Parts: sequence; structure tokens; C-alpha cells
Amino acid sequence: MAEVRMMPVGRKGMKRTVVLSTIFRYGVFVMLLLGALVMLFPIAWMVSMSLKEQNEIYTQFPKLIPDKITLQNFSEGWVKGGFYDYYVNSTIVTTIRVLLTVAINAMAGYAFGKYRFRGKGFLFLLVLSAMMIPDQVRMIPLYSMINSLGFMDTFASVIFPGLGATFGTFLMTQYVKTVPDELMEAARIDGCSEYRIFSQIIMPLVKPALVTNLIFQFMWGWNDLLYPLLFLQSQEKYTLQLALAFFRDSDTVTAGPIMAMSLASIIPILIIFFLLQRYFVEGIAVHGVKG
Repeated sequence: MAEVRMMPVGRKGMKRTVVLSTIFRYGVFVMLLLGALVMLFPIAWMVSMSLKEQNEIYTQFPKLIPDKITLQNFSEGWVKGGFYDYYVNSTIVTTIRVLLTVAINAMAGYAFGKYRFRGKGFLFLLVLSAMMIPDQVRMIPLYSMINSLGFMDTFASVIFPGLGATFGTFLMTQYVKTVPDELMEAARIDGCSEYRIFSQIIMPLVKPALVTNLIFQFMWGWNDLLYPLLFLQSQEKYTLQLALAFFRDSDTVTAGPIMAMSLASIIPILIIFFLLQRYFVEGIAVHGVKG
């Protein structure tokens, strides 16, 4: 075979490579920074408007930084809009929905990931297919089902359609598959029941995926507007997002209180994410390495 000789790279070539690498790195940084600013600007504008007085909001050339900071918009929206009750309603509905959904997803993921049974592939295919069907397609069948069950205008009508979210089942199935089967076999030899294997062996090992699913389900449940709009009729049972929609359309409410209550509505999501972000990042990193 002919011997292939590598030509030595000169100093000019090395400098050119270093310069191009530096330019590329800083170019990527600038693009990411611009993207972050574009994403954060609406939130910054919402914060700014929620802290401004009414006459400053409707000036011809509004400024991002208020001349005078006021909390009147928050107190007006909280009292005039009755948002305390809506917060309580959303907390009850979202908490029950998230806990039940995460539990169902964990059990379904364990079954799909570690058990062999007839029709497993077909059932998992149905789960994947359900992920591709938008909620709007299911509106009429869901409305008919909820009405026939007698759940109309109850919290159950908002909780029931969101249970067993297909994304969570898919996520947990893929993560449970990464757990070695030898751990389960060793536990069975030691006399552990299936429930104990699931709760004390599998669940601690898939905690990052569990927390990731919890964050997503809380975000989707808290921001859900479709199901409350379809099924809730009594104003005292409105969830936060539905109340915000009607609050925004009210002729007697100005932009300041609307922005203040919109800002207050995202605070629980931020709290949940910052409290659990360590597990969320860990889940992405570990799953990426195993994948």
C-alpha cells in the first residue's frame, strides 16, 4: 500500500483555524443572546406595564422602565377580578390532575418498558398515535362523554380529559427501558413483590424523568384553557386561565390589571421549575449519555 504522508500545518494555517474557531464561537454566542432577548422581551414588557400607572401606560411613546413604580394594578386585579378564588380553583384542579397523570404515566411506562405481554407493540403504537391527534379533534367526543357521565360544570370535567397524557407514558417507557433487568431479577430472587420493585427500585432510578414529566404536566395543566372553556359554566368554578380570558375581554378593566394578573399567573410555573430544575437538567444529561 502506498504510504500516505500528512503535510505539516504551518503557523498561518493554525492561526487561521484559531481565528475562525473564535469567530464561530462568538457568533453562536451573539445569536443565542439575541434569541434570548427576543424571547424575554414580551415578559419584560408585561412586567413593565404591570408596574406602571394608567396614564403612563397609554402614553404615545411608552417606555420599558416605569417613571414611577406602583402596585395598584395588582391590588385592583386581585380585588376587582376576584383572582384569589381562581387561584384556588387552578391549584386544586392542577394538583389532582398532575399527581394522577404522573402516577398513571409511571405505571404505564413500567409496564411497557419491563413487561412482555400480548398486544404490547400494538398498544404502544396506539399511545404514539394518540400523541399526533390534536385536542381540537377530540372536542366533540369529549364533550359528549363528559355530558353523559354527568361531569359538566365540575372540576372532574377539567381533570378527567387530561389524565394519562400520552407524552408522559412515552417518556417514562423510554427511560424505564434504560434500567438494567438484572436489578429486577435480583430483587425477585430476594423475595421483593412487584409493587416494591416498582416503588423502591424503579422509581428512584427514574426520578429525573419523573420530575421532568411532573414539570411538563404542571405547566400544561396550569395553562390549560380549552377544557375549562368547554366544560365550566359557573363563574365561581373558573380556573385562572379562563378567568383571565374573560377578565381581558371586560370593558371595565384596563391594561395594567390585566398585565398584573397575567404576570401573577406565571409565578407558580416559575417556582415549580426553579425548585425542580436540578432533576430536569439531570434527566436530560443522563438520558443523553445513555441514549
